[in-house]
Amino acid sequence: MLSRHSTGRAWLLLLAVGAGLLLPMQFATNGALAASFHSVTLTGATSYLVGSLLLLGLLAWQRTRPNWQAARQAPTWSWLGGVVGSAYVVGSVLLTRELGAALATTLVIAAQILTAILLDHFGVLGLPQRRLNRARLLATGFALAALAFRFWGMR
Repeated sequence: MLSRHSTGRAWLLLLAVGAGLLLPMQFATNGALAASFHSVTLTGATSYLVGSLLLLGLLAWQRTRPNWQAARQAPTWSWLGGVVGSAYVVGSVLLTRELGAALATTLVIAAQILTAILLDHFGVLGLPQRRLNRARLLATGFALAALAFRFWGMR
C-alpha cells in the first residue's frame, strides 16, 4: 500500500513528465508561429501574451488576488523569470528552426540537467542545497550518456 507521501510524490513525478512532454510541443508550435510571423521576437511576445491571458483568466476564475505587499518582499533577482523565459522562447525558436525539434530538445535537456545539478549543489536562487553525491552524479552521468547516444544516433 502506498503511503500518502509516496502518492503525493508519484503525482509530482507524473506532473514533471507531463511538463516534459510539453517542451518539444512548445518548440514546434513556436517554430510554426515564427515561420508565419517571420520574426522570432514577435513570436516570443505573442507566446507570452497568449500565456499571460490564460494565466489572467485562471486567476480570475480562482478569484485569486495578488498580495502585492508580499511581492515587494521577493528578492530582486526573482523578478527576472520573465526575462529568462523570454530568452528561452526566442532561443528555442532559433534552435528548432536550425536543428529540428529532436536535436534542439536533446541539447536543451542536457543543458537543463547540468544547470539543475549545479543549482541544487550550490543551493542558489532560493533553492535548498542538495549536495552532489555519488548517486546524483551517476544519475546525471546516465542521463547525459543517454542524450549523447540520442545525439550521435542522428548522424
